[in-house]
Amino acid sequence: MDSQSDASPQHAAELGKRGQNAQRNRAAILQAAREAFCEVGFGATTVRDIIRRTDLASGTFYNYFPDKDALLHELIADFQLELRRRVHEAREAAETLEDLLRSAFRACFESFVEDETIRELVMRNAGEIEELTSVKALDPAVADLTEDLRTKAREGVVPQMDFESMALAAVAVGTELALRAVHTQADVETATEFATDLFLGGIERMSRKHES
Repeated sequence: MDSQSDASPQHAAELGKRGQNAQRNRAAILQAAREAFCEVGFGATTVRDIIRRTDLASGTFYNYFPDKDALLHELIADFQLELRRRVHEAREAAETLEDLLRSAFRACFESFVEDETIRELVMRNAGEIEELTSVKALDPAVADLTEDLRTKAREGVVPQMDFESMALAAVAVGTELALRAVHTQADVETATEFATDLFLGGIERMSRKHES
């Protein structure tokens, strides 16, 4: 009985240590992939190139990831989660339709332009990034915006509209403009004002039609 009770905390400690090591190894591989993809591009990078940037054994890679594609997907997924959080907070604080549009687009564009990793990934891995920012991949962002628009409509901030179609259009346009801003080093405020005016005018026009 006593030996079992003594062994249990030791076993738990060993499991905890293994879990911490696994987290460190996984993080090291992700960081190495981030550096490799940014420096030489996704296509030119091999799994061996990635593992060489760590102090891990070559076979360790496959304990955490099936291939390098999974690494790129995870890097983009992490960025998209942070982007959605940042844009949602901007929309949530808005008190007018114009403020909602402007603050959300600005947050989107700034996220792309200011994140050094995503900027380099976009510049060096355009094809892969375009696939990961396809309409299907953006479904969670569209769902976020749809719900935010419904919430703001209940608060009287935005008029009634086809929320899903508007969300799809806004996310698609916002993403394309953000990618263009990275490629051309466009001014964030210029892109923000263009997108704001575009959607503000469209929403106001649709609102007038609805009222008539």
